[in-house]
Amino acid sequence: MHRMQMFPATGRGAAMRMLMNSGRTYKQGEQLYYKESPEYSEQTSLCFINPIDLFKLEIEEGGNVEIETATGTTVFRTVASYDLVPGEIFLPCGPYANFILPPCTHSTGAPDFKTLEVEIRPTERERVSAWDLLETEGGLRYDLPSEGCPTRSPEGDKTVTDVLCPLCGCVCDDIELKIRDNRIVSCENGCLLCSAKFLAKNRLISPIRKTAAGWKKISYEEAIRYTADVLVEAERPLLFGWSGTYGEAQCIGVSIAELIGGVIDNCSSECHGPSIMAIQEVGHPGCTLGQVKNRADVVIYWGSNPIASHPRHMSRYSTYTDGFFLDNSFMNRTVIVFDVRKTETAKIADEFVRIKSGGDYAVFSALRAIIQGKGDVIPETVAGVKKEELVRIAGIMLQAKFGTFFTGIGLTQSRGKYKNVRNAIELVDELNRHTKYTLTPMRGHWNVYGTNQTFTYMTGYPYAVDFAHGVAYYNPGETSAIDMLSRKEVDACIIIGSDPGAHFPRACNEHLATIPTIVIDPFPVMSTAIATVHIPVAMTGVDAEGAAYRMDAVPLWMKKVMEPTQPNDASVLRRLYDAINERKRTSEMTANNAVIIDSAGPVNSEMMHVPLSDGKIVEPGRADDWER
Repeated sequence: MHRMQMFPATGRGAAMRMLMNSGRTYKQGEQLYYKESPEYSEQTSLCFINPIDLFKLEIEEGGNVEIETATGTTVFRTVASYDLVPGEIFLPCGPYANFILPPCTHSTGAPDFKTLEVEIRPTERERVSAWDLLETEGGLRYDLPSEGCPTRSPEGDKTVTDVLCPLCGCVCDDIELKIRDNRIVSCENGCLLCSAKFLAKNRLISPIRKTAAGWKKISYEEAIRYTADVLVEAERPLLFGWSGTYGEAQCIGVSIAELIGGVIDNCSSECHGPSIMAIQEVGHPGCTLGQVKNRADVVIYWGSNPIASHPRHMSRYSTYTDGFFLDNSFMNRTVIVFDVRKTETAKIADEFVRIKSGGDYAVFSALRAIIQGKGDVIPETVAGVKKEELVRIAGIMLQAKFGTFFTGIGLTQSRGKYKNVRNAIELVDELNRHTKYTLTPMRGHWNVYGTNQTFTYMTGYPYAVDFAHGVAYYNPGETSAIDMLSRKEVDACIIIGSDPGAHFPRACNEHLATIPTIVIDPFPVMSTAIATVHIPVAMTGVDAEGAAYRMDAVPLWMKKVMEPTQPNDASVLRRLYDAINERKRTSEMTANNAVIIDSAGPVNSEMMHVPLSDGKIVEPGRADDWER
């Protein structure tokens, strides 16, 4: 049922047309692994708005507003913020913002999470919980009691140093964990987001399946058998996510997609997929984060707010860190932020350039013209930025000995999409005619870059890979997850290492709720509500290990600090591959009325580039055999 039919408008006062941007906030990030909690609903249902607009709406801070698009209506609580210009609002990313998000991606795979026109009005209606929203989309809230943390420490209480953080693309490698009574009780050196993940204790213990009476616990054998049956019978299966798991599991996922003739896509398609499209057109002038740390004297964050999304990025690699080739790095390094609002990062930058929403492409073009010596063609104002300010900033850029751009989803999820990033790369090219510059996309998930590396290594394409015709085919906008789900093409879906229930447009979740959807994740997440089966697994970086790629493409080994009592991602996927293979052989044998003498046996480890232990299937309860 359409949201606006269920909840008719009851607001007072006149409505206003405004521009909406959504993105990460620090407090929203703290709740990523507590999504079943009221705090998650609280932090993702806020609406940051300029006090002038509050005055025009005739409401005070803390009052509720309805925000409406052609897709639907959601209620938010207002928070006054002078960081925004009048006429624009900012929403934390999550199920509330995405409930009103149209699924159109303009053939890029990424919807307009930014610069979306909305109508806002005061309302007396109360906000609903995130579970309520997912149930409106056809899901079922997860209401089983929290089960704890299924890990064990054979060595007893201990302290583990030099642990890698499985949260964001920084993959910080200096975390110190204290373990007591088979649980992580302390996390040192990490940011609050890192600590929230390591200290999370609300993991699922056993697989669950949705029934008419609610959620029911099932065995791993039943869950894998159900998943295999679903994928074999599906005509257009989708395997989505992968950015929250390790490379070995990703390789098995690609093999499964090829085996069933399905589509495999990762989180890039909705965030930095447009960055990849731009790089495919004009190349990638990148470097390692170590080069930035030791050499960069001008650091530019464009459409990115690392304090909220990558909290230790500035202290480890840019603003506050010492550089080997820089004397007094903090004082001699210039930090510039280009953004539509004065973010936390902008407040501590040396220079902040405020751009009108959707104006990034024009500003890139203006800077290119100035650097080429053609500043006379620039108008007095470009996308809200005065010409003299652009000339001054261009001068700072040219004076750099080593400069770098860090581009965020403020470019890829707003008007222009991949063309914004292409223009940024071409600006870097112009600067490199005078000095040295590089560009690095600010990758979100801890192994989202790894998915691009793994997929490209195995298929030739970085994401949105379709095996329906027996060969790898790639066409963002056609084979990307959001486009396929919004067109209702998909008839079965596996979600692993991601949470589209919290981050996909409403139309996608409504379709996922109508088809067999299997979630593979250690935690109950928003996608649990729209799933038919949820399979819990060991958590990478805690009781599972594997390969990861940092945002600068540096490969790292994500080690485990405790032993599991559950299978890891690769174990579940390996058993799923074998089960699918067996069903396909049985079907072919029945269809041909023939007997197969030499079976293909377990999935070949060399084919999947995964070190398998002789391919045997291990029963639940024997965690030692589940590991590599």
